[in-house]
Amino acid sequence: MLFGTPVGQLGLAFAIAALVTAIELITSKYPRTARFAIGSYWFYVYVVVYGLLAAAGLALLPLLGDQVTTTGIGASNPWTKAVLVGFSVKAILHIRIFAVSTGPGQPFPVGLESFVQLFEPWLLRTIELDHFWAQSAFIAPRAGRVANVNVARTQAKDNPPPGLSPAETAVFEADIDQAANPTQVIAAYLKYSGIRLTQSTFP
Repeated sequence: MLFGTPVGQLGLAFAIAALVTAIELITSKYPRTARFAIGSYWFYVYVVVYGLLAAAGLALLPLLGDQVTTTGIGASNPWTKAVLVGFSVKAILHIRIFAVSTGPGQPFPVGLESFVQLFEPWLLRTIELDHFWAQSAFIAPRAGRVANVNVARTQAKDNPPPGLSPAETAVFEADIDQAANPTQVIAAYLKYSGIRLTQSTFP
């Protein structure tokens, strides 16, 4: 028992919250280049923070009494509550009551999201920088082996990612055409095609 809650239930809330947070971040920001993101130490810090917040939230539920209740099939089961807290902690922590403007385009949320703003923007930015560094290290040697931007564009267009709709194909080709050098061509191709196809197209 920890804070009156079985350790197993706290661990379950932690594990589910951490897993949901990791999947949400990867699928929303790095769907084709997850390998570069998970190579960042701060990716795991971000995931663990939300896991710990879920475990803390579950431990605090008994202290809130009737102020917070869970309803639904199996909601009275403490293990079900642990699952629900794990799944919902990220959404709950992003609740804002209102926002105070600190300047043009700089709203500051007031509510539970105020706490999240203390760590999340910095962590997400740091993960993004680590991802960019790893991606650049992946692209640089491949770009160096391409003669010029026109050759890179030809290689990319001759090996389009499968499954694109006509509209997506048009956007893909437009991005390739707008790239100013081989590095940018490969970066655009990587965004659509993922790591493995980029490796075969630009060995």
